[in-house]
Amino acid sequence: MNDKTSKPVSAQMRAQILDAALTVFIANGYVGTSTDRLAAAASVSKQTLYRAFGDKEGIFTALILSVCEQVNDPFAPMIERMKTADGAASAVHLLAGEFSGLILSPQTQQLRRLVIAEAARFPALGRLYWESGFERMLGSIGQCLAVLDERGLLSVPSPPLAAEHFAGLLLWIPANRAMFLSNARVADAEQQATVVKAGTEAFLRAYAA
Repeated sequence: MNDKTSKPVSAQMRAQILDAALTVFIANGYVGTSTDRLAAAASVSKQTLYRAFGDKEGIFTALILSVCEQVNDPFAPMIERMKTADGAASAVHLLAGEFSGLILSPQTQQLRRLVIAEAARFPALGRLYWESGFERMLGSIGQCLAVLDERGLLSVPSPPLAAEHFAGLLLWIPANRAMFLSNARVADAEQQATVVKAGTEAFLRAYAA
């Protein structure tokens, strides 16, 4: 019987392989990762890898799909909170702190670097990662800003555009620094607080009611 098509691999074993694959792909990239290395990291045989995912491309595809399915949008619940926020400054600062902390986390930046590096090879996965993560969060942030506009706390003619401005103020330099200086920390707590404060103040000036 062909090892690649014999008895199915359990969900627990698939999860074990994907957990190991995440670490290996982040450390070595797609090209630098072999099925031997993946099998060793997951403590399984290559035959088990093949039965579970077919080949290296199958493992990478399953990994990114799994990551996208687990993406949490912390800003959707904040739409309701914006309806009772004390004022524009506290509301925008809350959004900015949450957004900056999430997007600039080491794991998010490592995944972002990996997906960007392989976007030409796996364009559908690049699009899925963008749509399920960053784009979805921008949509929720736009809805939060629309609530503040409706309450007269901000003047936001185009919430989607305002959300992009918001993201740019907070992420442009820190996120690009992380992309180009792969071994550098994105920002320590003090630096991140400074970026959040400055970004919040600039956004409030730009969209003052």
